[in-house]
Amino acid sequence: MAPEGVKTTKSHREIAGETRRIKVIRALARKSWVHSAAKLVINYMERRGGTPYQINAIRCFADDFKHAYLREKPCIFTSAFVPNELIYGLGGVPFLPEAASGFAASFGFAKESLAVCESLWYSPDLCSFHRAGVGASVLELAPKPAAVVVSSHLCDGGKRSLYQISQYHDCPFYILDVPYTNSLQSLDRLGKQIEEVAQSLEQEVPGLSKDHMDEAIANSNAACSHYLDLCNLRTNIPSPWRGREALSYVVLFLWSWGSPWLTKFYQALAKHAGDIVQSGEYPVRNERFRLAWLNLRPYYSPRLFDYLEDECEVSIAFEEFSYMYWDPLDARDPYVSLAKKIMSNPGWGPIERRLEVINRIVGEFSVDGVVQFAQWGCRQHNGGASVLSDYLRKKGIPFLNLDGDGVDARNSGEAQSLTRLGAFVELMESRNIRNSR
Repeated sequence: MAPEGVKTTKSHREIAGETRRIKVIRALARKSWVHSAAKLVINYMERRGGTPYQINAIRCFADDFKHAYLREKPCIFTSAFVPNELIYGLGGVPFLPEAASGFAASFGFAKESLAVCESLWYSPDLCSFHRAGVGASVLELAPKPAAVVVSSHLCDGGKRSLYQISQYHDCPFYILDVPYTNSLQSLDRLGKQIEEVAQSLEQEVPGLSKDHMDEAIANSNAACSHYLDLCNLRTNIPSPWRGREALSYVVLFLWSWGSPWLTKFYQALAKHAGDIVQSGEYPVRNERFRLAWLNLRPYYSPRLFDYLEDECEVSIAFEEFSYMYWDPLDARDPYVSLAKKIMSNPGWGPIERRLEVINRIVGEFSVDGVVQFAQWGCRQHNGGASVLSDYLRKKGIPFLNLDGDGVDARNSGEAQSLTRLGAFVELMESRNIRNSR
């Protein structure tokens, strides 16, 4: 990542990215009255008839952000595939810099974070989600971490960028070394690692205690139940939920397992989807084709999805990163249970595991074509593109590997992406895909 000898000091944020609006946001995020005002606004939105699942999602993040920025609870930075039941179970709150980068891009704040990261000599060909996460930490837009916990899967850049963040904030750094082979010995080894990390966090970070573990696991399992109800409803044709919104809520799927708000969110969302099915008021009423979307999305612009859903009448039926791959957790053996969750991730291990899950998504959600968003710098997904293409072609499923960038709008190539999506829809039309599946 950053070259040896480069110090991520405050002088660097003054060179690049330190704009007036960044100073204002940084200051406001740490004011208690701002979080109190945000709570009043959310309550007002609810009274005015705001959509319940959206209100619960806002409350989920607002609650965590309040605890993190005001230091009411220890804030633990994690990489995207660390099971955050561990963090909630210790009485802390998680913060995922790479996921927060999507938020920053959505609200137009990513460019400052990217600028400060580039001033530290981070290569622009690294994943922009990680670069923006490092930049946000250097600018102190993100809360201050009490510790950092990462896993060795799936992404090499995630653990390296979070290590740099731990160095900047001079806080403990832990890495879960996930075994490549799935065996009882591997599971036992990883379970012991998780337990050792939990014990060390209790000792190193004041305010953490495993007394909350049962509650976090119960919250996670309850959310799983409602989430599976939602997935069942999403098999409906036409789709009851817009794919562009579903892709935005992937961040909640990665972030909030163990939070009490996640159960309320998925319960409300399942009810919303059920109401849509009952009323017939589908977001894409004349649905012509259904897509599976792999990897993430460009968070700075909705144009690709406006074009697909509104002009082409194509739904995104399901997303790879929304696939639930783990069984209910066991509070009697929490660390081994969390190890099972980690090792069940289909993106880890031989690529055949990922192909099998994609095949399930295609079948369960009546998918007509598959699009992989080829995020610049994502070695994990881009490296398997040709294997995935060959696999789907043999099954007669159209596949598009769509180059782009999820955070850095300078790398968007949006016009070209729109052209390629249009050609992909024409390909499905020419093959008469819907009638043949």
